[in-house]
Amino acid sequence: MHFAQIYKPGLAHCSYILGNGNECVVVDPARDISPYLKQAKEWGMKIVGILETHLHADFISGHMDLQKETGATIYAPSTASCTFDHKSLEDEEEFTLAGFKFKLWETPGHTPDCAVYLVTDLERDSEPVLTFTGDTLLIGDVGRPDLFPDKKEKLAEDLFESIKRLKTLPDHLEVYPAHGMGSLCGRDLSAKLSSTMGTEKRANYALQYDDLEEFKEGILAGMPDAPDHFARCSEINRKGPITVDQLSKPSPKKPDQFAELLEKDYLALDIRSYLSFAAGHIPASFSISTAGNLPTFAGWILPPEKPILLISPDEKTVEKAVQDLQSVGLDKVEGYLEGGMVAWINSGRPSQQVRTMSIEELKKKMEKEKPLVLDNRARGEYEPGHIPGTILAPTPDIRHRYEEWPPDKPIYTLCNTSNRSMTAASLLQQRGFTEVYNVLGGTTAWKNAGYPMEEE
Repeated sequence: MHFAQIYKPGLAHCSYILGNGNECVVVDPARDISPYLKQAKEWGMKIVGILETHLHADFISGHMDLQKETGATIYAPSTASCTFDHKSLEDEEEFTLAGFKFKLWETPGHTPDCAVYLVTDLERDSEPVLTFTGDTLLIGDVGRPDLFPDKKEKLAEDLFESIKRLKTLPDHLEVYPAHGMGSLCGRDLSAKLSSTMGTEKRANYALQYDDLEEFKEGILAGMPDAPDHFARCSEINRKGPITVDQLSKPSPKKPDQFAELLEKDYLALDIRSYLSFAAGHIPASFSISTAGNLPTFAGWILPPEKPILLISPDEKTVEKAVQDLQSVGLDKVEGYLEGGMVAWINSGRPSQQVRTMSIEELKKKMEKEKPLVLDNRARGEYEPGHIPGTILAPTPDIRHRYEEWPPDKPIYTLCNTSNRSMTAASLLQQRGFTEVYNVLGGTTAWKNAGYPMEEE
């Protein structure tokens, strides 16, 4: 058996390619299909099957691109109600492909259509040797059941039953999930990207519950917010996303062209470092640096209906950013600023700045007065330890909560890297805040300086 795990940082997405003889199968592909094509070519194999464990919510799947490129058959759970050309699978349905026997088990809970595949390598054994668990069973966790708020109680109950079913699998079975640590599809994911059923039965907190009500209380508590694009991506995947080769490529725009498009309601996305953005940026632009989690926060924050113009340090970065944006269904990247911010400034057009402040300066200010300091991390980061006197305000929430604070007073943003806090600063500037400071280094620098932290 040939086997490879393909990992995509940012989305913390795991996909797989496995094969025997001259044929192979891809499981839960990303929208960028080049790694699978490259691996299949290296193995001298043809991709004949594409398996989806469920309708992915946090990214756009590459199943349509792979099918168009290879002619492979797409397999998906019948509960997903996919509308594109595919083979629909019922619970416990089996099929043979590329020297493997696959058996689908329906395991609803994370989403109503979640499933796992039990895989038997027919060249070696007659029993399953591994399972692709999608977002049902993750390493150290399970898929969150609250992506559909009106159904979360029912989905949590379904997930409890699905886990009971999975616990009947043999301990030796290898476990390969669709996500690792950093994904918002779970809460306490491990950095490890594979495991065994025996290890998960012993060490995974979510598999320790015997009582349904205790499980529901434990699994639903403390969940991070679900990004806005999750429901959108899931529906796009159900219908079948447009293939990447049909999307237009962004073209360079001179400053005058760029300015004209901004007047036509295009949005400007600045993907440079937070320090570059602070020094000078186009008014009303979004700061989401490629040094941070660009796909997740762009999918979460940017209006999906609006065409996008990029401000980038170079053309190579544009190419990677476009791929990241397409991975969350932001397909309308129309252009980028030719010559970057230097060209914009030299054209005589206006620019803005975000003031910066060191943690030493912030500490001195907080000792003398009570400045308005927003901690832009997630609740799960804030509660275990934060700077005393700060207000929890996760970056995406700024879009809705900005009216809580006076726009004509100084406001300070911080996270643990200065990336999310600069995104928050850009959102505040868009909403008329005139004196915004980004605290450099945030909680990381504060702790390293030995300053006190407190728990919620």
